[in-house]
Amino acid sequence: MSSREPLPVASFDDAASMRAEWLQNRARLHDVVTGLPTLPAVVDQVRRHLEDHGSIALLAFSLAMERQVEETWGWQLYDDLIRDFVAGLRSRAAEGGFPGGIFCVPGVRSDEVLCFVPTRPRNGADQAPHEWLGALASRMDAFVSSFLAERLTSVDSYSSHVGQALILFDPKVRVERAVYRGLNEARGEVFRQTASAEERGVEILKGILADRRVVSLFQPIHDLVEEKVTGVEALSRGPAGSGLEDAERLFSLAEKAGLVIPLERLCRRRSLEEAARSGWDRLVFLNMSPAASQDSDFLEGGLVREVLELHLDPRQVVIEVTERTYAENQELFTRVLGELRREGFHVAVDDLGSGYSNLSALADIHPEFLKFDHLFTKDIHRNRIKQDLLGAILSFAMKMETQVIAEGIESLDELQALRRLGVPLGQGFYLGRPGPMPTRAA
Repeated sequence: MSSREPLPVASFDDAASMRAEWLQNRARLHDVVTGLPTLPAVVDQVRRHLEDHGSIALLAFSLAMERQVEETWGWQLYDDLIRDFVAGLRSRAAEGGFPGGIFCVPGVRSDEVLCFVPTRPRNGADQAPHEWLGALASRMDAFVSSFLAERLTSVDSYSSHVGQALILFDPKVRVERAVYRGLNEARGEVFRQTASAEERGVEILKGILADRRVVSLFQPIHDLVEEKVTGVEALSRGPAGSGLEDAERLFSLAEKAGLVIPLERLCRRRSLEEAARSGWDRLVFLNMSPAASQDSDFLEGGLVREVLELHLDPRQVVIEVTERTYAENQELFTRVLGELRREGFHVAVDDLGSGYSNLSALADIHPEFLKFDHLFTKDIHRNRIKQDLLGAILSFAMKMETQVIAEGIESLDELQALRRLGVPLGQGFYLGRPGPMPTRAA
């Protein structure tokens, strides 16, 4: 029989406490989304390199410009975007397309990725360190833009995503301070480049407005029962070669420049002109942003004057708003929509199911049309929960005497499922892509 005495209970408590403390420290120094250490965890590595080589380059990759992904679709998709970006960055470094060094993030849950890159050797390049680093940052900015273009429907071409700084060793300066000063310099470079690009973009936008070069496109809205086109949604783009061909870029830049009202005014006018020129006699859906509710021309009967001048019928025109837009200025929107209805216009609520659904707002607006978001439509033929939710929406819409429109139909399976569920109207790439206004109603 062993004569050993049992271990004191306190030793087990101490071990558990030490492990809990270790886990807490690890959580502070390690980002679970990207799998990367945080900046404080790699400072010693950076210090050793500076002491041995005298300098180190820092590239700061910022995805903060793409925060609309998180705000629109949720943090899970934004985390996936950041995780995949880090994987792509590491893969590019492994393939030799990027002289990767020490990867980290500034802190947990950050949307920045940092890489400390050795400045020598520089792949045999006979350049001064600042020139070499600037060229490297430019190449990597193109890589980020390409990655985002593959993952997102639009990328703001007037935003920079890569900043750089050259950190020099100075025995009189604490390394930690030198590193954080370098990080601030790299972040400042991102903002400076973005501001410069946006300034150029604003000049392009002003030229588009002056020359009325907005491109109007129209996506058909189908009657799913009778299998015919019953209306079109008017969409606007910048001209080819402007860098503003994508609607989100166009309106995002206009918002930053304070030019949303004149842009929306032009887009609305051009869309109505195209409808009148073609002799279109069905519904035309026009998007209304929050800015339109502040447009004195719009509020003082400008829209109805435009419609009547072009010999169109206000009853043809459907004003699309989102619940989120309505909620931002509910009192004003209630008055504006009421005035439009008195003139004969119809109202549609867009993006139902995108994360901002508010049944109270729907009851206040009482729209003639209810459009639910493409994320709701996607794979609905194999998702029973979506089908049940759609059934509830259809029941709700029937009581409000509102017609439901399914957006984002991209396959025959989705179309057939929507028909079985009794959805009356739909639009999407499977039914028709945005294009010129048809010369006559289908």
